[in-house]
Amino acid sequence: MPFTSRGIFSIIFNLLYLSRFKKGLFHITGDVHYAILALPKDRTILTIHDLVFLHTYTGLRRALLKWIFLDLPVRKAKYITTISEKSKQEILDYTNCDPKKILVIPNPVDPIFATSTSSTSSTSSTSINLPQPLSNNLNPSTPSTTSTLLFLGTKPNKNLELTIAALFGLDLHLRIIGELTRKQEEMLAKFKINYSVVFSISPEQLVEEYRNAKVILFPSTYEGFGLPVIEGFQAGRPVITSNISPMKEVAGDAAVLVDPYSVASIREGVINLLSSHQRQMELVEAGKEKVANYQPGFIAGLYQELWRKLGHAD
Repeated sequence: MPFTSRGIFSIIFNLLYLSRFKKGLFHITGDVHYAILALPKDRTILTIHDLVFLHTYTGLRRALLKWIFLDLPVRKAKYITTISEKSKQEILDYTNCDPKKILVIPNPVDPIFATSTSSTSSTSSTSINLPQPLSNNLNPSTPSTTSTLLFLGTKPNKNLELTIAALFGLDLHLRIIGELTRKQEEMLAKFKINYSVVFSISPEQLVEEYRNAKVILFPSTYEGFGLPVIEGFQAGRPVITSNISPMKEVAGDAAVLVDPYSVASIREGVINLLSSHQRQMELVEAGKEKVANYQPGFIAGLYQELWRKLGHAD
């Protein structure tokens, strides 16, 4: 669309632009849900990834965003797809949508994360020694050579601050993807966490981060899907994630599930996994089986089946 969705006027201009399109199949896959208001109802599919914006704003702003980005689009769509049963339930909870027109089609994992035999073997490195504390890393842009836990995201729902407390005194390295807040930096120093941080990286660089990690640590408190769990499986790495939806459904028995609101639970999950090479290998093998259901070809087939319902298979 010609304008970034910032303010009511950009939304209006985008709708005017879209109103010229009358023929064909329309599928809105980004967060511009309101675009459906200018498109034909009987030939338009809306994908809703999550409803995180409803948990971010309050008051009048939240009510207005809900009306424009959820209530009206859901009413107008012929079909709605979403990426997890949790997201589907949230849509039903917040709207009067007919559940029959909502289909759960999960996110695919990028094949770029597929690991080679050589990278898979790196998970055979020795377990960490506990509980020797390490001083804070003096160069936050450089990863350590000790056992590395990859932590993705620094927004509040990613749960970094509670995780920092959980890792106090453990001989490991926390590799963080995302810009740190001042509070997070202060906590990392206070709890003497050996860490490094990087952000604004390319997909290829992100792949290398997965391959350099010993464990993927993803104890998020809110996700629409939880793609890092599947990316970790694809990269051949053991994963620790939350025992809440949708992560527990995505991971199944192929990951260590912890209570994301409990410092003790996160800590116990990390210690137990990093202390058992056998458990690490079991999870890697289980992850290989789980990730088969998230390959692009399989997910594309699910979308093609839906497009056929509207008379478009290509």
